Amino acid sequence: MLTRMDPTPGLGEPDEVATVLANFINTSIMARGHPVQPDDDLEMAGVDSMALLKILLFIEKQYGFWMPDEDLVEENIASVRALANYICRRGNPSSR
Repeated sequence: MLTRMDPTPGLGEPDEVATVLANFINTSIMARGHPVQPDDDLEMAGVDSMALLKILLFIEKQYGFWMPDEDLVEENIASVRALANYICRRGNPSSR
């Protein structure tokens, strides 16, 4: 069972988070020579449900929270940038 961790202070700006996520995806999920860019559609790039689960586990480890099912919607998971924007909104309670 997954446990919740304390949120990491100072998540950074969305561009910084997007860089971290893209690096993880490109080194752990994507085939060499087929990197994703922050604005690429992840589904079109070949990210399937198992790869998305790996991304969600990385987000939990890196940023200290699990994305609840109700937040797994297209606007939050369509691209690396969409994920980064979600992480920054979630990490900043005043913007929820």
